[in-house]
Amino acid sequence: MTLDIGTLFLVLVLVSAMASGFVWFLYGSHRPVAGIRSIALANTMLCAGYAAIWARPLLPAVVSFPLANGMVCAGYLLALYGMSQFFGPRVRPWLLVAIGAAYCAQFAYFFYVEPSYLVRLFCYLAFYALITAWILKLSCDAFRRTGFRSHLVACFVAAVLSLSFFACALLSLTQGPTKDILSATTINALVVIEQIFFVVGWTLAFTLMFSERLGHEKTTAESQSRMKSETLANMSHELRTPLNAIIGFADAIDSRAMGDAPGKYAEYVKDILFSGHHLLALINDVLDISRIEAGRMELHEERVAINVLVETVRRMTQSRADTAGIALSVALDPAFAQVTGDELRLRQILVNLLINAIKFTPRGGRVQLRTRLDSRGGHFIVADSGVGMDADGIERALTKYCRVETAFTRGTEGNGLGLPLSVALAEAHGGGLDIASTPGAGTTVTVTMPPARCAAAGPHGHTLVLHQD
Repeated sequence: MTLDIGTLFLVLVLVSAMASGFVWFLYGSHRPVAGIRSIALANTMLCAGYAAIWARPLLPAVVSFPLANGMVCAGYLLALYGMSQFFGPRVRPWLLVAIGAAYCAQFAYFFYVEPSYLVRLFCYLAFYALITAWILKLSCDAFRRTGFRSHLVACFVAAVLSLSFFACALLSLTQGPTKDILSATTINALVVIEQIFFVVGWTLAFTLMFSERLGHEKTTAESQSRMKSETLANMSHELRTPLNAIIGFADAIDSRAMGDAPGKYAEYVKDILFSGHHLLALINDVLDISRIEAGRMELHEERVAINVLVETVRRMTQSRADTAGIALSVALDPAFAQVTGDELRLRQILVNLLINAIKFTPRGGRVQLRTRLDSRGGHFIVADSGVGMDADGIERALTKYCRVETAFTRGTEGNGLGLPLSVALAEAHGGGLDIASTPGAGTTVTVTMPPARCAAAGPHGHTLVLHQD
């Protein structure tokens, strides 16, 4: 039976090419992961080196063999360096350079000066055994630190490879005269099969470790976020109580409950009141988001009259619209009479949306709040003629603590929680929030309540409200 080493090498080239492409794909979507680029480069160098050996009949031996061995050596060293980056601490680059230089020196001597394939083969295999044994140590150390089961897979793969390379190195000393790695011998076939196992086994082990680490980091981040949210939710009383006391005393002075205050102090009191209410609103938004993230948001549900809800919201935002020179109007669908929900939270949603619309609309613009009832449920629609947003702007607006900065809005107040909080409150009611916007043409935000929460007007109900300022 004749061993077709060329076919085995072709399989090795194809396998290493697929492994290289796979790791580069992982790198494209997870660049911050330590070591992943080095692993991708390692697989690429190995693939190129194997291809150069396989293509030896097409290239002069003095070119193909040194080039191929240099790239395979670089591939193994990059694999070691990548794993040290992934596990930590890193192997010192100068040490890897020294090992690579020693490898290249022995190859050059036994290829050009004293040609001996058997000596070169023994050195190849001893080098592979050294590198995989080093990776084994890194894997075992990482397992002791983390306890990740995927590291046991890496330990197993590295141990099998190291032992098999060492055994092959010893067996190669018993091999008869052989021309080169493409000669049809059992040892050469074993060497190629070991390379295939290295590429497949190590890529699989790295993928398992990569997946487990990402899963662990995701779980840890979620746990820390939940702890942060619970801590903030528990701080509600500690934050609000002193601030409410400050606002209460300032309000008493402003209303002259204990007599007149000097004119300058009266101005200071108004500033204290304004700043206190603004700070309280910011704290309330942060605490509401934290309660929702911690799963502690409770809805006090009741039947809410749409006309009363919308009129209350209009009164709360009318002065802001007047100051900004914005025409604020409402138009209600008479068929949409009531909604079941938490009136405070529904009001909070609409106030947030109207304040945002007013803030992003230039003087002389229009903002309208209207309602509609259809088969999909009840809709609260806030439309403005403001500056609008592109797709990236919408994504930023829906991200917590992230503000949409434009030349028009730069320097305005806000904590980047208005829209995310409105989305969370709408979803807490079983509904949703959608945004349609065009730069320069305005924005339309639609809050939808599910049909089960919405009630139409009765036969004598008249809930149409039109208000234009």
